[in-house]
This record gives sequence, structure tokens and C-alpha cells, in this order.
Amino acid sequence: MVKIPMMYRRSLVCVSLIAAITACSNPTAISEQTKQLALPTNWQSGVSIVDTTYKTLGDWRLIVEDEQLQQIINKALVGNQKLNAQYQELLIAKQQLVVSNATDFPELSLVSGQSRQKSVGDSTSYQNYANIDLQLSYEVDLWGKLSNQQQKAKLDYQAAKLAFMQAKNELITNVVSAWFNLAEAKQLNQLYVERAHNLKNNLSIINASYQLGLSEALDVYLTQNDVSRELARIEQQQQVVKERERAMDILIGQYPIAVDYLNMAIELPKLSDDIFVELPSNAMTASYQVQEKWIELLAADANLAVAHKQRFPSLTLTASGGDTSDELLSLLDGGSLAWSIAGNLVAPVFNGGRLAAQEEQARLTVKKVEQDYISNLYSEFAEIENQISQHYSLTQQLSHYQNAKGNALSAETLSFNQYQKGLVSYSTVLESQRRAFDSSTSVVQISNQLVQNRIALYANLGGNALAQSFQQKVTPKSQSQVIYD
Repeated sequence: MVKIPMMYRRSLVCVSLIAAITACSNPTAISEQTKQLALPTNWQSGVSIVDTTYKTLGDWRLIVEDEQLQQIINKALVGNQKLNAQYQELLIAKQQLVVSNATDFPELSLVSGQSRQKSVGDSTSYQNYANIDLQLSYEVDLWGKLSNQQQKAKLDYQAAKLAFMQAKNELITNVVSAWFNLAEAKQLNQLYVERAHNLKNNLSIINASYQLGLSEALDVYLTQNDVSRELARIEQQQQVVKERERAMDILIGQYPIAVDYLNMAIELPKLSDDIFVELPSNAMTASYQVQEKWIELLAADANLAVAHKQRFPSLTLTASGGDTSDELLSLLDGGSLAWSIAGNLVAPVFNGGRLAAQEEQARLTVKKVEQDYISNLYSEFAEIENQISQHYSLTQQLSHYQNAKGNALSAETLSFNQYQKGLVSYSTVLESQRRAFDSSTSVVQISNQLVQNRIALYANLGGNALAQSFQQKVTPKSQSQVIYD
């Protein structure tokens, strides 16, 4: 037996202790700056901060109060294929968590076999061999590697749950957004129909006046041109209505089985001019998307710890017991059984730098996900800021266009009356009609943009509050039951 000098023995012990301490520690690639990321204390826009007596989603109930819309949202929660696919991702992550947690328990397996050997020499002989063994193996979590794997699986599952809730919120807001886009299209179509009807009445009056010699042929041609152009606009707008109806059907998951929107009375809601939002820090805490990105960063960091500890020895304990015989039917016939216990320590010695490269790969992945998280966080801030400032801009625009609409409609009526009296030319009537039409169209479009702005703001700020506005049990088209909570 070779004796190791005391000096080298102490050095070996020190190296072993250092290796053990290094392996047990969990390396992290998340910077301290990211962990203590400074958030703005308030929004740049002048906006009222919500207090304890007022909910952030104050107008959300007003937006979704239509029972027809609520029924369509419920159908979408059941039938939307993308949401169901996201739920399958959640189930996959859950099963991966089960796989990871299985390392807490030993693995037990039963092995049975039979073989036949032929010996060739001076004489030929045959030998039968049958065995049955019960094998037990267990990997000791020597450095915490298995715990890190479980931690990563838990974080992946948590991220999958957040992604599912985010997908649900996005589906709800997309359905509501599509609903009011359809409302805008139908209102514009109705506006064009009414305008065409008025132009036809004007054409009848001008044509009668022309027959009496009180109007010129040019006025008749100009009016006929306006009527034809408006009828063409109606055809174009009806196509827009059909396209938006199909977009709704796709969100519901019932396409090409169309929903009958013809008899549905869809109106744009009148929202309050003021909006109430959370503080920036609270808004980010409520955001499922930001939470998901942070959890993904933690999961990537846990994977770095796993990759680091793959470079250290692993200890596996095994035990087996069984019987052997020359005949399969003679196994376990009451004879003596054989058993064994062993411990295997496997340490990587040379692998061409593969494990080191995998650890570096995991570290770089953490840095990438970290930058994605910061970028997403700042993008969320900028998006909410833009929505807040856009809200005030649209509110002012709507007020101006409503005033312009009232003035233009009055001018349209007055100019036509003056034209009939011969006080103004028909070009004046055409200009007043154009202005009335433009202002009426703008009021409808800006009203919808204001609603869409509020929906987008709620999509960013809503979080769990928005999800709970449609909290119920529904069964998707897959066989699994989903509880949206």
C-alpha cells in the first residue's frame, strides 16, 4: 500500500474541501443592478393615481357590460385554439415538474431474462440461464444539483402559469377590441347609408328644380356623382364589416361557423374623461408579462447552477436482489437468493471541454434573458406612458371633432337652403357636405380609438384584476378541464 505524505494529504483535503464548497454554492449571473432595478416613482404624464376607494379598472365594467359581448368572451375562453394550445404548454410544464420531483425517490425496477449459450470444443454443450432481479437505485443529491433541477422545473411551471394567464387576458382584450372595431365599422356603414339617403333626396330636389329650369345640369351631374360615390363607399364598408365579423369568429374559435352579428346592437361606450392608474411599481407587479419574464430569468439562473454542478462527481447507491436458475420456471422456487449493495462515485475527468462550454452557454443564456427582461420592463413603461398621453390627446380631439360636427351639420343644412333660394352656388353645398361627412366620420373613428386606447391600457394594467372579471370554470375543446382563476 502506497503511503501519502502528510503534507500532500493535507493539500488533498484542502482541495477536496474547496471543491465541495464551490460545488455546493449556487453561481448566479444576474447582476446586482438588475436585482435592484430602480423604477420610476410616478408617470411622466399628469395622471391621477388610484386610491384605495377606486379600482384601476373603473371603466372596464362599463366596457364589457353588454351581455352579448360577455357571451362571446365566454365562447372565446372555451373555443379559442391559441388559448387551448397555451394550456397544453402549462400541462407540459406541470408534467416536467413531476419528472423533476421524481429524483426525490429511489428508482425500483424488475429485470427478468433468459439466455442460451453454446460451447464448441471437443464436444458441443448447451447451457440455459434465467434470472430475475429487483434493482433499486438512488442518486444522492451530493452538491444540490438535483435540487437546482427541481427549482428550475418549479420556476418553469410558474412561468407557464403566468404565460397562460397573460394569454387569457390578451384573448379577452382582443375580443373586446374586435367587438368595438366591429361596432365602429357598422356605425360608419350606417353613416354612409344615411348620407346616401340624404344625397338621393337632394338629387330628387335638384332634379325637380332642373326640370323647372331653376337649376343647372351641372348641379344634377355633381349630385349624381356624389350619390354613386357614396353607394360605392357603402359597398366597401360592408366588406370591412364582413372582415371584422370573420375576425371575431376566429377569436371565438368557431370559424367558419359564423355568429349572427346582423341583429346585434353594438354601440361604442361613452367613457369618463379621467383615467386612474396604479403607481409604476404596482403596475409592473400586476403585469403577468413582466412577472413571467422575471421568473424566466430566475429559471435560467437555476439552470446555470445545474450546469455548474454537472462538472462535479455524482454518487449513486444501488441495491439488487434476485434469483438465477437454468430454467425460467424454476426461478423463486424457494432456493437461496442473491443480493448486493454498491455505491458508485462518477467524476468527469476529460470530456473535451463539453461541460465547461455548457456552463458558459448557460451563463450567457442568463445574460440574454436578463437583457430581454430589462427591455420588456422598459417597453411596458413606455407603452403605458404612450397610452396615457394618447388618452388625453384623443379626448381633446374628440371634443373638437364633436364641435366641428355640430357646426358642419348646421352649415350643411343652411347652405342647401340658401342654394335653393339661389344665394350660393352648388360648390358651396358640396364643400359643406364634405365637411359634415368628414367630421361625422372622425367622431366615430376617434370614439373607437379612445375605447381601444382604454382597452390597451387595461391590458397592461389589468393583471389579476382583469382576469378575475371573467372568473369561471369553462371546458375547452380538449379533454382536460381548465379552471381560469
